[in-house]
Amino acid sequence: MTGSVVGCGVLAAGITLGPTGYRMLAQKDATLTTPATAAGLTLDTTDAAKSAADDLRTVLDAGFSLDETVAGVYGDPAQAARSVLFVGGTAFLGRPEKELDQLFALLDDQAGGVRDVREVDAGPLGGVMRCGAAEGSDATMTICGWADYGSIALAMFPQRNADESAQLLRDLRTAVEHRN
Repeated sequence: MTGSVVGCGVLAAGITLGPTGYRMLAQKDATLTTPATAAGLTLDTTDAAKSAADDLRTVLDAGFSLDETVAGVYGDPAQAARSVLFVGGTAFLGRPEKELDQLFALLDDQAGGVRDVREVDAGPLGGVMRCGAAEGSDATMTICGWADYGSIALAMFPQRNADESAQLLRDLRTAVEHRN
């Protein structure tokens, strides 16, 4: 009887932890890059763009202990005012949802607050993705971020709504996130 109780306990733990354990293993060794083109956008290599990206990377580095970070400004060839500011980093993240909450809270400290944050589809790479809005100098800006067990990232989307921004971040993510 004791053997069957132990066996049931092991089976229950396997059923409960199996999917989470698999996701942890699949996502934990992520790398992020900033390719020259991604999701129809082009990496801006001007000094002003590099400076803006470095400022956002500094905020990310101050709030998280990450193995590596990347940042870049991606220009929209159709309209310069719709450039996307992207920052992300890699490390093992044991609680991606909590880490993403912390990233949005970090922006609250730096930029005066992100409101109306809601969960959106994270796409085929999984994890959790959320979008919200923040007041920019000229208008409201959509801010979306993702976190999984191996990476966390955030992008700012001026002149785009949450649905358009979420789709663009999913597309951008497939170009910048790689798993070993």
